[in-house]
Amino acid sequence: MATILVVEDELDVQKVVAKRLSSRGFTVHCASDGYQAVQKAHKIAPDLIVLDLQLPAGDGLSVLRKLRISENTKNTHIVVLTGMTNELFKQSVLTEGVDAYLQKPYDSQVLFDTIDKILSKTADNVQHTADSEKKDVPEGPTLFDLTASRNGVHTEK
Repeated sequence: MATILVVEDELDVQKVVAKRLSSRGFTVHCASDGYQAVQKAHKIAPDLIVLDLQLPAGDGLSVLRKLRISENTKNTHIVVLTGMTNELFKQSVLTEGVDAYLQKPYDSQVLFDTIDKILSKTADNVQHTADSEKKDVPEGPTLFDLTASRNGVHTEK
């Protein structure tokens, strides 16, 4: 099952979201501020991040920007879950490359459906890519593989 990082500074909300996601079979990690969010995202490489935008030690927008410029996290799915209702701010967040923007108070089922939809698209894309790559892969080792093996370098297939 997928790994999700919940970034939320309100501990009651963090615990509820994490517990609900865990009960659906997800592996859940939590961060309470912007600094922890960026550090944990790089350490655990989650499949998806549920990100609040009002955080101590780096607001959610700066966290989002840091995640998007890093090679390790630039393609990580992000669902914003925030109490911010300003439409102009929402539009600026959406231009930063989030998969969904949900406002608090939130409906748990809408959050689950959003996450499921995002992750199922990813699974479909991975399967489609894997299927198309299988067609292009040569049957035996390539010249590069043979040369690398002779030089003591092992490549994974």
